[in-house]
Amino acid sequence: MDRVKWIVGFPFRLGGEPHSGWLPPGAAIPLPTPVRDVLLDIDIQHDGGGYLLCYSSQDGTFSGDTWHQSIEAAEQAAKEDFGVQASQWLNA
Repeated sequence: MDRVKWIVGFPFRLGGEPHSGWLPPGAAIPLPTPVRDVLLDIDIQHDGGGYLLCYSSQDGTFSGDTWHQSIEAAEQAAKEDFGVQASQWLNA
């Protein structure tokens, strides 16, 4: 795969989501998920048929990827999911 764009050390806040599932009557409401700040390394890679948006925290506790038909769609996903602005990408 060819690396097309990337960002190193992007600050991101994980957690803080409130409980959203069913609880029995009278049950205590769980606390939100713990909040922690991480630095993400984010890549857009071309796999020949589309684009992978790959991300991982530098501490190794959070990672994943999503597939997109276009580089623009991968960039939009990075903006929606992490807050990445177009000017923050480094180009290969």
